This record gives sequence, C-alpha cells and structure tokens, in this order.
Amino acid sequence: MARRLFGLPIVRLLVGGVAITFLLTVFAGIVSVSYEPNQKNCICNEPKENKESAPHRDVVPVKESKHKLCVLVPFRDRFEELLEFVPYLHKFLKNQGTEHILVIINQLDRFRFNRASLINVGFLETRSRCDYIAMHDVDLLPQNEELRYDFPENGPYHLASPHLHPLYHYKTYVGGILLLQSKHFEMLNGLSNKYWGWGKEDDEFFVRMRKAKLKLSRPGNLTTGYKSFRHIHDRRKRPRDNQKFFDQWEKTRRLDKETGVTTVQYSLDSENKLIIDGAPVSVLNVYLECDLAFTPWCLKAEDHKNYDLPSTKKKEDLSTKSQPTVKPSG
Repeated sequence: MARRLFGLPIVRLLVGGVAITFLLTVFAGIVSVSYEPNQKNCICNEPKENKESAPHRDVVPVKESKHKLCVLVPFRDRFEELLEFVPYLHKFLKNQGTEHILVIINQLDRFRFNRASLINVGFLETRSRCDYIAMHDVDLLPQNEELRYDFPENGPYHLASPHLHPLYHYKTYVGGILLLQSKHFEMLNGLSNKYWGWGKEDDEFFVRMRKAKLKLSRPGNLTTGYKSFRHIHDRRKRPRDNQKFFDQWEKTRRLDKETGVTTVQYSLDSENKLIIDGAPVSVLNVYLECDLAFTPWCLKAEDHKNYDLPSTKKKEDLSTKSQPTVKPSG
C-alpha cells in the first residue's frame, strides 16, 4: 500500500501540479504586463473637478479667432469718460477672448462735433488692421457678460439694442454700439458726413442698411434688461449740442446719397499710442473739414462771421486747434 501511495503515480501528480502552478503564475505576469495602463493617456485615477464648487477664475478663455475687431470711438473733450472707458472695455473684451484694437478719433478743429465723420475717418485709418468694427460711444459700458463682441457673421449686430439700452427704446435705433463687417461698412459707403452737432446720424445709417437689405440682428432678452449697460455721461457737465441751424433739419431728414466714407475730408495731425491702467489704446488726432456752402450748420449761427473772411483766412481760422493734441504722458 505504501508503494502505491508514494510510488510513481503520486510523484507524477505532484510534479504536474507544480508545473501547472508555475505556468499559471507566468501567464498572470504576462497578462499584468500586457494590460499595464498607458500613463500618458490614462485618466482613470484623475479626480473629477466639481464645477459647482470650483472658484471663479478671471482668466482669458482659450479661443482662436481669425478675426480682429477695431473699436472706433468718436471723441472730443471727454477725458474723464475716456479714462474709465478704455481699461473697462479692454478687460471686458479680453475676458471674451476677442482680439481687438481700441481707437479713439479725437476731433481737434473748431467745427461742431461730427460723430459720423469721425467714424469714417477711424475706418479709413485702421481698415488694414481689422476685418470688423464696432461703432462705439465712449459713455456706454456693457454690464452683462452675455453681450458678445464676436464677428457678426450674418450681418450688422446692434449690441446696444432698444430693449437693453438705458435711454433709447425706439425700434429703429441703431446707435450706442453697432458691430459691422468692414466689407459691409464699405458697401454702405460708411456714414453720412452731413450730421454736425448731436444725433440722427445713426437713424440715417439704419435706412442705409435697410436699403442694402442687410439683416440687422440684436441680442436676446437678457435678465439685466435696461441695466445691461451703464451710461456714464453727465449732461449737466456736458450738455448735448442738439441745435439745428439754417436748413439743417430739412437737409438731414432724408437718406443722404451724396456723402460717406469715400467723401469725408480731413487731415490726420498725429497718432499716439497710450496705456491707461494697463490698457493699450490708439488716439487719432484729426481735423475735419467743412464745405460751408454745402453744410453751413457745421458752425453755429453766431460763428458765421467767418463767412465774411477771405477763403484762405477763413480756412486758417477755422482749423485753429480748439484743444491740445493728445500726447503720451512722460
């Protein structure tokens, strides 16, 4: 019996068991090596970020855009507003990932303010730098991050919509902030140069867009409503020049088919690069020209003593600087 228990059959059984155990161990090692995670691609052990508890990060979104925006700001003697506007809008656009240039067009001559002509000048001086523009008032600051300054793919985009603007609510209003492809601005021949003094040039521009069958779009209904923008202009300190002289009302209440970006007359005195609280801005110092026979309302009635001067003397007097050229500090 002992021979049978400890004989050849049992030895074979033991040897076979050891061999099988060895083979299983080797196979398990091979499988472990074959299925070792790729540390470069594996994200199995990475903790998931809790989006609800993650702190707000004031960083620029990762965004690649082939477009560049020129923000054209017509300007005269409103430096307190400018000092607030430039750093605020620069940060707002930077947080959106919008590549941009801030351009202030500063009117130096003694004629009445002409917002439309200044925008025309700004476009001509910067059109090689950008493929779309924002016609932007210096006293209007967006307050809602949903107000996007993206490239207006489908046509003009009126950011300061009547249902969001704090002051102007009529349906055809397109002032304040209007985004436009450069090619569309050229197609419309820019804005009319007839509007000296305050107001109405944007109403005429609305008619230009409608005649050209450009589709105007606006933001949707935002929860911020009329608080979507902050209006920083103080009318008590700087009252609007909204007087009408001579036949100005009659000559400016219809579509202007004569003037535009191709006819604006001006001279560029200088361009200055400034930094305001870390925000870069270009200032174009400009002298507009006026044909007194064509738009006599470029001067107030009391200033028309200049009519009696010889033409050369008249032009010399009217081009006298009404304010110093903006120059970099230091």
